[in-house]
Amino acid sequence: MELTPLKYFVKLADVLSYTEAAKELFITQSTLSLSIKHLEDELGTPLFDRVGKKIYLNDAGRDFLLYSRKALEEVDYGVQHLKEMQHSYKGKVRIGVIYSLFPLLNICVLKFIRTYPQAELSVVYSHSVLELADLICSNKLDFAMSYHPQDASALMDFEEYARLPLCIIAHINHPVAIRKQFSLSDLTEFPVIFLEKELYTRKVIDRMLAQYKVKVKPQIEVNSTPLLLEMLRTGHWISILPQDVVVSSPDLKAIPIKEKVEWMHICLLSLKGKRHSLLSEKFLEILRNETQNIVKHHPVEGEAGMRQWKNA
Repeated sequence: MELTPLKYFVKLADVLSYTEAAKELFITQSTLSLSIKHLEDELGTPLFDRVGKKIYLNDAGRDFLLYSRKALEEVDYGVQHLKEMQHSYKGKVRIGVIYSLFPLLNICVLKFIRTYPQAELSVVYSHSVLELADLICSNKLDFAMSYHPQDASALMDFEEYARLPLCIIAHINHPVAIRKQFSLSDLTEFPVIFLEKELYTRKVIDRMLAQYKVKVKPQIEVNSTPLLLEMLRTGHWISILPQDVVVSSPDLKAIPIKEKVEWMHICLLSLKGKRHSLLSEKFLEILRNETQNIVKHHPVEGEAGMRQWKNA
């Protein structure tokens, strides 16, 4: 069996449209149709159910898709391995990242590109953990940096590599910036800006506030961490976010929360059984090193600073 029909089959299984699959494969629709027919004839069973103009993977197609992906990934891995032996790092790494973690990603991307200038990167930002999980399950991302989804798909693997405490975040010129600790009950004394209630980080924050019976009515709610950070830079508001958001923002300060805080569990999300390419492994190596640098160079005092980090 040749690899080309497998590539065509996997692409068609991903998009479930002959027109779209042929377009992305840069072949004609008739070429794709003929290749799929020959593949089905060789296997002795249909791989798709056809209802009108729509197609769907049948049971045989779903089973064969798993083996096809593994076969193509093994070949890609072998090619990358040979290139590494020749000191030629080429290929593309597809990365997803939750908005809150983009400062850390930016640092990693810069170091990765400088080390492997021939590599290509595709980065997808999202404010939704579930959106990233969907992209992983549809094999549109190699991995994603995210918080652990509450409703985890059985198709995904989760590898926790850090646990970050929530902190009070303020501009360095804000009156609270001189504090060594901040009690949640003091939030009512200052204008507060939070992420919207639907977002994962906000849900964790609300759970923590409810635990200590602290009622906070934010003056503003936003759906973007970068926007929230820009508003904090005015020096008017304070907020609650994971401490690592200040890594690339020296004008902002993370103040430990006096009470026992909630932890944000940072994970690498990937498709279950998917083997990382060598370039992906190189990027993940940089990511792990940078998380250790955050601990070393950006410590947080008090109980909130008692971080527990894991090497993935």
